[in-house]
Amino acid sequence: MKNYIFTNALIFCMENQGPSIHNSLLVKDGVISLLGSLSECQSASSSNAEIIDIGGRALLPAFTDTHTHFVEWAKLQLQVDLVDCNTIASIKERLASFRDARQESGCWILGGGWDANRCDRPELIKRDLLDEYFPHIPVALYSKDYHSRWCNSLALKLAGISSDTPDPAGGKIWRNNQNEPTGIVSETASEALDKFIEQPSAEQISNLVRASIATAHKLGLAAIHSMESESSARILSTLANEERGIRVCWHFPLELLDEMIEKGRRSYEGNEWFKTGGVKVFADGSLGSRTAAVDHSYPGSEGNRGILRYSEDELYELGVKAARAGISCSVHAIGVRAVRSVIGAFLRLKGQYPNLLQRVEHLQSILPEDIQRLKESSAYCAMQPIHLANDIDMIEESWSPIRDYAYSFRSVKEQGIPFGFGSDSPIETINPFQGIYCALNRKKGNDPRQPSWLPWQRLSAWDALHAYTLGAAKGSDSHHYAGSLRPGKVADMIVLEDFTNLPDEYWLEAKSLLTMIGGRVVFSEWL
Repeated sequence: MKNYIFTNALIFCMENQGPSIHNSLLVKDGVISLLGSLSECQSASSSNAEIIDIGGRALLPAFTDTHTHFVEWAKLQLQVDLVDCNTIASIKERLASFRDARQESGCWILGGGWDANRCDRPELIKRDLLDEYFPHIPVALYSKDYHSRWCNSLALKLAGISSDTPDPAGGKIWRNNQNEPTGIVSETASEALDKFIEQPSAEQISNLVRASIATAHKLGLAAIHSMESESSARILSTLANEERGIRVCWHFPLELLDEMIEKGRRSYEGNEWFKTGGVKVFADGSLGSRTAAVDHSYPGSEGNRGILRYSEDELYELGVKAARAGISCSVHAIGVRAVRSVIGAFLRLKGQYPNLLQRVEHLQSILPEDIQRLKESSAYCAMQPIHLANDIDMIEESWSPIRDYAYSFRSVKEQGIPFGFGSDSPIETINPFQGIYCALNRKKGNDPRQPSWLPWQRLSAWDALHAYTLGAAKGSDSHHYAGSLRPGKVADMIVLEDFTNLPDEYWLEAKSLLTMIGGRVVFSEWL
């Protein structure tokens, strides 16, 4: 394997705040071998290492995204994309364009990105509209938050959903005044469609994922956490282990728990390219679908406090079942009621299984009295700052009683609670630089002209970078070999402009100038 010396570098090791005293770094056999001067690195290199002078730019650990649906993001290349369609007219135009350009036949039409909270006429987001364009092909389109699907009549028929179908536990079939399904199904009612949907072939998906990995390299990403199906995990595992272009931690769905226990799979075991994380559990829904579990009723929907899928006792019992087999839980919790239940369950589990890495996914709201309980639980928090940029209006409208307790990044950080950042892609952009800007400024739409929202919860650039590097590595128990620039750790690195004296707006346009994974340059604007 080729060896490299990076020199004339502003090195951020991420283990101590600020840049290193050294300006050169030796990569040998895919591992960081030495930090020192150029002459020291040259002396320590047993072969002719390629010298890369980065001209005073910043050298950092490559980024990890702690929460993605990476394969779903990749598949969007073949699917209907309604992101940023905020009018019925634009939705119709996008549907017509997709129909006219579509070549294959017989498969389900998938995709999504529609947002009833931003649409000019959300009452028209019904099956009838989809039927106009696709009367003979089943259609199921995810909402922007992936907690609901918009289906046409044929999709509902194939899934056996009619006016006589009851709402499943933890889910909702939306209906009109005649009790007929409108075409919108949420939470478990949406998940129930999975067994009926015909997906693209594994070969097609593999090619899409491979292209998406190349895109991720340009954004400085070397590792991802995937919250996806077993079939998606197989594709990611093959690509990660054989092509070694991305590191993956797979958090598997709850329906696989018994199988994983039987196979003897334990959380955070595997290799440095692919490992199994925790069992993914949904404690509640989402803000956008008004299914996140809170203590107050959602405006205009008296009695609707969201959907709490499990009580604290139920979460605890599920956690015990997993923990006995060495499996931890990665629990989706967005509303304060769900967060409170999850913390309670984790506190009880800690007493019996103190060494398991339990995770709270999202943590989009938390009451002040629960922050100390969260710290005591020792749970790790996987948060996505980019959600904040697009949630501010919905928080003000739907969560006014708890708006001051939303996206409490600084409160979590000041309590010393371990956390890392991610994107929840494809629900939001996978671009970590956008997440960094949002964590620093907390502005609606990441628009620099907007005022900072709850500015006391802003983080520093160091805090945000740490959350995408060493903090993120701790979320998969990978921090002993990745996440910082220290001899003996894997050579996953990126080169950025020297951001230390640049305005925060730099992060909105930032990009990796060079990305190295495992000592191999996978992207560069120079070489």
